[in-house]
Amino acid sequence: MKHLAIVFACLAVPAAAETSGIRFDQMPVGCRIFGTYGSGAEVIDEYMGLSGGNHVTKTYEGPGGRRLIRTTTFSRQGLILRKDWADGKWETFDPASCFDVPGDCRYTYRNADGADQVYLGQNTRRGRRVTSEGGFEGEPAFSPTVSTLGPFNNAESFTEGQTSFQVTRYENCGLGS
Repeated sequence: MKHLAIVFACLAVPAAAETSGIRFDQMPVGCRIFGTYGSGAEVIDEYMGLSGGNHVTKTYEGPGGRRLIRTTTFSRQGLILRKDWADGKWETFDPASCFDVPGDCRYTYRNADGADQVYLGQNTRRGRRVTSEGGFEGEPAFSPTVSTLGPFNNAESFTEGQTSFQVTRYENCGLGS
């Protein structure tokens, strides 16, 4: 839940290294980012472009699969606003998830199951590495999340407790590979 925002969460190369949020301004529509979780699950995140002034990605399951898992809506600044799951469930982050934004992080998390909680955290960024620590107000903290950012300020890898993720390749992203 928290920020298993997938590949599309936070990276960089010199100019982007000081910015927070995914750099959709540098990502072509149709860019597909392939990744694998430590469990072996494979996902593909595809940038769909702008809709209603916000950036939209779709996440699919499988090595080349087209089974939709979720649609994620990001602000113009590349921060997560909403996740809509294929099974009809949803999550919102108000004003936006701030996982890769250095300093204090605070947002209200709501979901289809009735959650309405305030997330409080602290993020530290050193180059391409971001460490996020925090949890929901009044509850024990989550395991720290350590992310390494990629070419679009996206999470190219991360670990959070027993969960891990690694980008395996970029396709149609204008990166020359």
